[in-house]
Amino acid sequence: MRRYERMDFEEASAALAQKARIERGRAIIQQKKGLQSVRPYRTDGYINVLNKYGTARDNSEAYEFVAEPIVPDTKLTVQYEDNGLFAKIIDTPAEEAVKHGIDLGLKDDALNDFVEKALDALEWEEKAATAIKWARLYGGSIIVMLIDDGRGLEEPLDWNNIRSIDELRVFERAVVQPDYASIYSSDPMRAVRNQASKFAMPEYYYVQSLYGSFTVHESRCLVFRNGILPERVTNPVYRFWGPPEFVRIKRAMKDAMVAHGNGPKLLDRSVQPIYKMKNLASLLAAEGGDEIVMKRLEIIDLARGILNSIAIDSDGEDWDFKSIPFSGVKDVIDTTCNMLSAVTNIPQTILFGRSPAGENSTGDSDFENYYNYIERIQKLMLKKNVRTLLDILFKAGRANGEIQEKPDYKLTFNPLWSLSDTEQANVDKVRADIELVKAQTAQAYVQMQAMDPSEVRAALARSEEFMVEDILDDQDEDWGLSDIGPDLSGVSGNLPPTLSEPSDTVTGLSTAQQPMSQDTPNQDGAGQPTSAATLVVKDGKILVGARLNGEGICGPGGHIEDGETPEQAARREALEEFGIQLGPVYCLGQLDGLPEEYGLPVIFLCTDFAGEPVCDGSEMQVPDFLSFETLHDVEEISEGTLFPPFRQSLQLLADVLCGGDAS
Repeated sequence: MRRYERMDFEEASAALAQKARIERGRAIIQQKKGLQSVRPYRTDGYINVLNKYGTARDNSEAYEFVAEPIVPDTKLTVQYEDNGLFAKIIDTPAEEAVKHGIDLGLKDDALNDFVEKALDALEWEEKAATAIKWARLYGGSIIVMLIDDGRGLEEPLDWNNIRSIDELRVFERAVVQPDYASIYSSDPMRAVRNQASKFAMPEYYYVQSLYGSFTVHESRCLVFRNGILPERVTNPVYRFWGPPEFVRIKRAMKDAMVAHGNGPKLLDRSVQPIYKMKNLASLLAAEGGDEIVMKRLEIIDLARGILNSIAIDSDGEDWDFKSIPFSGVKDVIDTTCNMLSAVTNIPQTILFGRSPAGENSTGDSDFENYYNYIERIQKLMLKKNVRTLLDILFKAGRANGEIQEKPDYKLTFNPLWSLSDTEQANVDKVRADIELVKAQTAQAYVQMQAMDPSEVRAALARSEEFMVEDILDDQDEDWGLSDIGPDLSGVSGNLPPTLSEPSDTVTGLSTAQQPMSQDTPNQDGAGQPTSAATLVVKDGKILVGARLNGEGICGPGGHIEDGETPEQAARREALEEFGIQLGPVYCLGQLDGLPEEYGLPVIFLCTDFAGEPVCDGSEMQVPDFLSFETLHDVEEISEGTLFPPFRQSLQLLADVLCGGDAS
C-alpha cells in the first residue's frame, strides 16, 4: 500500500514539475512579446498533494447534492395520521392564518352582519383551514363552490345569474387532476380563452373522490397552491401545485425525532457494571468455561435484582460501576430542534412548547418571523380566494334582496398579535382620555357659542371619532406653520436664518447667535443641554402622542446620548417614538426654568418629514395631529394634561412666531 502511495506522490510531483516548466517557458515567451500582464502564472495552493486536499482522493470533494425521491401520497397520509409532530407542523400555520378573521372596512353594520352570517353558514373558517392544511400536506388543494346559477359544475360560472351559494367542498391534490389539455393560452383563433390573468392555468379539474367523480370548471373553484416551482421541476406533479412540506423538512424532522427518542434510551446505559474475575481468560479458554462465567454473572445479577446486594469472593473477584457522562447530549437535541424550527418557520415555543434557550432570549423575534410567515400564507393562499368568494356572496345577496348593491370594500386580515388584557386596558384608557378631552373641548366651544350643539351631534352621527376643528365652519388659521421655512429669515429670537449657517456641535444653535447674552430667557449659560425635542408640524397641526408612563401628551423627544448632538438626538427620538424621518429642522432655542428632572432641553421645529407616524407602544401611543388651539384648550380644561417641557416649548414657538424673544 505504501508503495502505491509513493508512486502516486512521485507521479503527482513529476506532473507538477512538468507543468511548472511549461508555465515558465510560456512566461518567457510572453515577456519577450511584452505580454507580462496577460494571464500571469501563479501557484495559489488550491490542492495539496501530501494530504490529498482538493484532489480526487479528497473525501470532502465527494459530497454531492442529490434530489429527494418522490414521496407517494399514501406515505404523506400515513405521516399525517400517525406522526403527531408532523401533523402539528401542517395544522398550526393553517389554523393561525384564518382564526383571527378578516376586516372589510365596511361602515354599515348591516353589511358586516350579512358577510359574517354568510361565512358562518358556509363554515368558511373550517373549510379554508382544511384547504390550507391539504395544500401544505399534499402540495395543493381546491374548494369547489356549489353555486346556484342555472348551470352545471362543468360549465363556466354565470356571474349575471347567481342566486345563492349552497356549500363549499374541499378536495386535496391527491384526488384532483388538472386538465392540462385545457390550459389557458394566447391563441388568436380562440379569443375567448385569451385571459391574461389565467394564463397557463387549466380550465377544468377532474375530481376523483371516494364519494363520486366529476369535472368542474375553474371559475367554480378556489385553488390553494403551496408555493411556486420552476417549469423544469424534477417532479411534474408538483409543477402546477407546489411541493408538499414533507419533502423539505423530512430530514430535519427525522433528526429531531431520533434525537428525542434516543435520549431516554441512554438512561439504560448510564451506569455500566464491570465484573472482574481472576484467571478469566484461562477459564474462558477451557472447555465449558464460558458457561461457568455466564452462570456466575447471572447469579450475581439475580441477587442484585432481588436482594439489592452482591456477594462476591474476596479473593479474585471484584464488582464495579462506571457512570457514562451525558455532556453534550442536550446540545445535540437543541440543535436538531433549532434546525426543524428553521425549516418549518415555526418557533420552538409553539412547536415544542418551550422557550428558546440562551440569555436575554425572549422569543419576540421568533414570533415576529412566524407571523411574517403566516402573513405570506394569507397573501398567497387566502387573499385572492376570499375576494372571489365575497364577490359571489354580494352577487347572491343582491339577487335575494338582502343587500342593495355591492359595497366597495378593502380586504385586510386582522392582526395576528393579540394584546393582553392589561395592554388592551391601557390602550382603551388612553383612547378614553383623549375622547374625554375632545368632548370637554367641544363643550367649551358650545358654552362660548362658537358652535351649535346640533353641529356636534351631526359630527358624531357621521363618525364615532371626530375632531373639533372639523366641526367649525370657519377655516382654521395655520399660524404661519404651513410655509414656515421661507418666512423665517426675518424672525427674531434664536431661530437660525438658514439651514446652511453653521451650528454649534454642543448646543445645536447657530454660531451667528453665539455667544448669547446671559439674560436670554431660553438659554442657560451655566449648563449644556441634556435633552432634545422636536415640534413636528403638518397642515398647521402639531404631532403629539400619549406617554405610557402617564406623564401627559407630548411630541417626540428624549435624552441626549453620549457622543450625540442635540439635532442627532432629536432625529433619533422621532424615529424611535413615532417612526418618522425628520427633514430639515430649525432650532428654536433651549428651555430653562424647568424642574431638574427634565434637564435642559433644546427645542427644534420640523415641517417636512418622511413616513406616517406610528407608535410601537414601548414609549408612546395613540399618535395624532392636534392644532395649537386644541392643545391650549386641553391644558385649560384639564391642567397637567400636557407634558411640562412640551407645554413650555409651545409657548416658545408662539413667541418666536410673534417675532419676540422666546420666553
